[in-house]
Amino acid sequence: MSFNRLLWLPLVLCTALLAAESGPGRKDVLFQVSTLDALSLGIYDSSFSIGQLRQHGDFGVGTYEGLDGEMVALDGHFYHVRSDGTVSESGEDEKTPFAVVTKFKPDVQVSVNQASMTQIGDLLDAVLPSKNLFYAFKSTRCLRQPAQASDPETVSALSDNSPGVALQSVFTYGNVLRTAVGIRCPAFVKGINQVGEHALRFTTGQVTVEIQVLRQNFLVAT
Repeated sequence: MSFNRLLWLPLVLCTALLAAESGPGRKDVLFQVSTLDALSLGIYDSSFSIGQLRQHGDFGVGTYEGLDGEMVALDGHFYHVRSDGTVSESGEDEKTPFAVVTKFKPDVQVSVNQASMTQIGDLLDAVLPSKNLFYAFKSTRCLRQPAQASDPETVSALSDNSPGVALQSVFTYGNVLRTAVGIRCPAFVKGINQVGEHALRFTTGQVTVEIQVLRQNFLVAT
């Protein structure tokens, strides 16, 4: 399985496993607002705020009301990445029609050096306990060769069903210190979750990838 499931994924979604004993306060829970199918149907409005989302996690990805940019949550900070590449910290009252967050506490660490997307994906497949679970991952180090961020095809699929939604811009970065934030989801969540990447390719320097196993998913409507 390639690293396509592991990269910076603002439109990654995960399935609902709503056991009675589950709850968003548990360490191994992925908290999810809405689904990809809802976005495909043009449901971009929301009543769920960043302030509310913050109560359920400090790490994750998503989008904003009206598909106005992408969300990256890292270390309790929620960042609003707009189509022109500008980044600002989200206000508590901003709304999200889709997001997935968790309270990040890694279970596994893997160190790699000078690795491509595919090589990292292969390595992680070798250490993860199952392809049928959910995972949050984080890595921070220098990208030694140019990396392209944003995948036009990911939003193109939404645009086909959503007139007026513009394709995302593609940005290229080289020799930068960045943190990769990702949620990896199993294949059986298609329709609720969409696997896609917002980094098209890269080569790392020396990096440590931190991985958290997520065994439950808690889904709410927006």
